[in-house]
Amino acid sequence: MKIAIVAAEAAPHAKAGGLADVIGALPGALKAAGEEPSLIVPGYASIVNRVEAAPVARDIPMRFGAGVERFSVLRATDPHGVPMYLIDHPGFFARRGIYGDNGIDYPDNMRRFAFFGRAAAVAAAEIVAPDVVHAHDWHSAAVPIAMRADDALRPRFETALSIFTIHNLAFQGIGKREDFALLNLGARYFSVDCLEFYGHLNLMKGAIVLCDGASTVSPTYAHEVITDPELGFGLEGVLRDKRENFVGILNGADYNEWNPATDPAIAATYTPAKPDGKRACARALRDSLGLPNREHWPMVGMVTRMTGQKGVDLLKDALDAVMRLDLQLVMLASGDPVLEKFFKKAESRYPEKLRAIIEFNDTTAHRIQAGSDAFLMPSRFEPCGLTQMYALRYGTVPVARATGGLRDTVSEFDPRRATGNGFVFDKFDAAEMVAAMGRMVATFRQRTTWRRLMQNCFASDFSWQRAAGQYLAWFTRLRKDRGLS
Repeated sequence: MKIAIVAAEAAPHAKAGGLADVIGALPGALKAAGEEPSLIVPGYASIVNRVEAAPVARDIPMRFGAGVERFSVLRATDPHGVPMYLIDHPGFFARRGIYGDNGIDYPDNMRRFAFFGRAAAVAAAEIVAPDVVHAHDWHSAAVPIAMRADDALRPRFETALSIFTIHNLAFQGIGKREDFALLNLGARYFSVDCLEFYGHLNLMKGAIVLCDGASTVSPTYAHEVITDPELGFGLEGVLRDKRENFVGILNGADYNEWNPATDPAIAATYTPAKPDGKRACARALRDSLGLPNREHWPMVGMVTRMTGQKGVDLLKDALDAVMRLDLQLVMLASGDPVLEKFFKKAESRYPEKLRAIIEFNDTTAHRIQAGSDAFLMPSRFEPCGLTQMYALRYGTVPVARATGGLRDTVSEFDPRRATGNGFVFDKFDAAEMVAAMGRMVATFRQRTTWRRLMQNCFASDFSWQRAAGQYLAWFTRLRKDRGLS
């Protein structure tokens, strides 16, 4: 199958979050499975200035609202050798950030990504001629909308499957009623049955309604968003209406990048058979943070966004209780200024136990994964989560709330049966989180038991090959259902 993947981010050149890691890995996994993937992303300055890109189409005119916008398409190659097409429009994409600067979104993001989706659909039709178009999150939602509702484009995709994957339902691409004009569609599509959402335009809703198949990034999250209105964010009924054409497929981890046996960023490499290098990584991490080298205490890492979704407010409420445990904690996080200020100030109260690094740095993230004994993820909700998969690969034991993809990847350790790969708490509750961390600390003191737990972590396999195989099986079924195969 020729599969055109459309997204707003792609590691390593354009990354704001986990979406970039997914789009950086999935095309290579599909290629390894024998398919013909390609990637369509915005022509950000961060990509155009770093890769060799040649124009394949110049100055393409496209109706956009009341006017015409022109764009070019550049061709480059991603790190897996997959063709990467860049939608080149300097007015929209030649900026320093992806979604904004200094934590503030660009005010024209609705225009930018409505344009991107429509231009990507044109590029897919003109250049790729795909069997499957796989769009990701609201920034690409205009692709499945254009494929099925744009009178000029619809005939070009009669034999193509339209797939839309939701990475986080909390961000839906909701704009003003007037923004509907940007899509150049018939008025009938601005209705409660399609793009209208409480008087506003909702791109994600339109994509879900019009695509052939919708998915999200873990089986548990797929169940949660149709049964819990707090997690469905108003679209739970729309997703239920997709019935068997809405599925949850767990993301994978890129083990080429996240592998302690080959990681160039860490103090010492190690393997499941020879894990001693992890102790050297822990010493190096403590030294770099100015923490005392208390090896009889577990080092706990966090690499996260400083937001309520990630449960950082829960940790704030429980911090004194957590700090009474025999452990040390390092956070690599940024986001909410109030939370940032709280944890930086808390360092002075716990100088031998706590460090808060208020930034994101990929090298530091690798060093925290390798140098930590445990990894804390107390998320309020978590569509999939990737950092717990990375932690498991590094023999770093997750302490996680059982929600979304965390429930699908982390299970409670049973020392008697030697089963499970972490410590889990069900309720979004500070006392439950502290209790799970207490179980972790108690187990860490039992060195033989802890080594058994580490081996369980190492044995957890969440490769992209597994995920790619599930996507391909689903694409095949959907194409058969539509009479396309």
